[in-house]
Amino acid sequence: MIVNNKWPNTERRSYEPYHRSVGRSTDFHHGSPTRPVALREGQVTPRIPARIGIKAHTILLVQPGPKPETRTFSDYESVNECMEAGVCKIYEEHLKRMNPNTPSITYDISQLFDFIDQLADLSCLVYQKSTNTYAPYNKDWIKEKIYILLRRQAAKAN
Repeated sequence: MIVNNKWPNTERRSYEPYHRSVGRSTDFHHGSPTRPVALREGQVTPRIPARIGIKAHTILLVQPGPKPETRTFSDYESVNECMEAGVCKIYEEHLKRMNPNTPSITYDISQLFDFIDQLADLSCLVYQKSTNTYAPYNKDWIKEKIYILLRRQAAKAN
């Protein structure tokens, strides 16, 4: 995995149903901002077949603020890795910055989704082997994939 962003992908977490616990970490990696092309707001994204999405190379495009200079990207070997080590980790690092003296933070999926909604832009490009192209996906698709991922992890924990 190649990462070019401000949020590390280092820590393993345990999962509770629709809740996540976050341990405090002071290990931050800083990358220089990049300028990937953002998807247009309201762009319709194609459905991705389940078999393609599981192991498909995925590029996460993030713009946390209104300025284009805040854009970053990171890439992952699969959609699930992108959701967990990318999107969820970004939110967990945000929580750590907002609560620096709290050793453990628990949040539920609705709080994660609110965070995603307040980002200026968040999208994924997922490799489609059949066409040798990357298909774009928006925030709603990302939230759906995170919901499925956390639901599966919660079921395994029980």
